[in-house]
Amino acid sequence: MAFAPDTSIILKYEDSKFDPTTAVSAINKLISVDKVKIVLGEVASGVTMAIAPVAEKNKVILFSSISSTDNLRTAGDYIFRNIPRNDVQGKTVAEFIINKLNIKSAALYGLNDEYGTNISKSFKETFIQLGGEIKFEGFHKKGDTDFKTALSKIKSSGAKALFIPGDKNEPAGILKQAKELNLNIPIIGGDGSCNDDVISIAGNSSEGFYCSNVLVDKSTPFYQNYYMMFVDKFHKEPGAYDAYAYEAGVIILEAIQNSGNDADKVKEYLYTHTFQSMTGDLKFDKDGEVNRLWGMYQVVNGKFEEVK
Repeated sequence: MAFAPDTSIILKYEDSKFDPTTAVSAINKLISVDKVKIVLGEVASGVTMAIAPVAEKNKVILFSSISSTDNLRTAGDYIFRNIPRNDVQGKTVAEFIINKLNIKSAALYGLNDEYGTNISKSFKETFIQLGGEIKFEGFHKKGDTDFKTALSKIKSSGAKALFIPGDKNEPAGILKQAKELNLNIPIIGGDGSCNDDVISIAGNSSEGFYCSNVLVDKSTPFYQNYYMMFVDKFHKEPGAYDAYAYEAGVIILEAIQNSGNDADKVKEYLYTHTFQSMTGDLKFDKDGEVNRLWGMYQVVNGKFEEVK
């Protein structure tokens, strides 16, 4: 469903700069000064967890299209998201490595933040439950650039696959340095690294790189309408995150247009209605969560393609 512009709805922008403290100040301003009732964002899981209590305390809708941390599920009655949780994502990656790649030993080298540690936990639990063995486990920090010591240990460990849930810069560096060390095993990232920036930074070292990401059914009229608008405006192919951001905006807009600028009425509308989405009909459960699966993608000839 596409909506005509509504001049009665005003957008207020604040930049969290991916910093929890900055984000808390920003949402407090939006609520106390701008009198905002619905906040679309944040994207980073750790930052979303920092502002969720503020939104819940003030009875303001907080809707995220990207934050996948498991902890958001119990953050409050006013908190919604249209992306599935990390426990499902970690499970998906573990099952993919064991059942599709037929590999039962892996190394785990994730980003040491809310997102990285959260997805690593479910991956490790599922991988071991399925009979797999974790040969190496470690974490890197955001901003790190030298991964060779850890990669050398991973190579020596005998691990046959490497899972590196993180953002974009660090995974791209890991891919480049893994190739330099001739670490010739499948490398798998999370949704944070499933974007063209990783390919641009890592170059041909990204070829063959796997990652998990949200699913998009490109055959639906909903997606095709969105695709035409996106390409017309930005002159490039949309990514899965772009699609889910649009989807979130459409859902919120529909709720506001039918409920008005009232957080409690919007909340009730979100809980009780079914929405169009990039994967078919979408409905929120009692925790503001959606029942969705994660997909697996691979870089083939410099482009991410879904692994069927």
